[in-house]
Amino acid sequence: MKPARAVLWNARAALLYSLGGWTTLGGLIYYRRLDRDSTENERDPEANQGIRKEVRTKEYPFGLTVTTEITYKEVQPPLTRLLRRVVSFFVPNGDPPSEK
Repeated sequence: MKPARAVLWNARAALLYSLGGWTTLGGLIYYRRLDRDSTENERDPEANQGIRKEVRTKEYPFGLTVTTEITYKEVQPPLTRLLRRVVSFFVPNGDPPSEK
């Protein structure tokens, strides 16, 4: 292998490893902040909808009754929470600015 080609290969490998390292570090920081913000989400009525149940009953001839119970739990994926947070920076909500 020629020295110039080895230097180019080394630069590409260094770029790949640094990208992976910074991605891992960024993910750790993001999820640590996400865990800390989860206590703030308890006060948010949109994020804390809880479990919702639907019960449907259908009666058939000869006394046969079928009851169907459907349980929903609103779980937002992390990407949805991130997108809502980004959109909230650009959409004014009329609240006074925070003093944090």
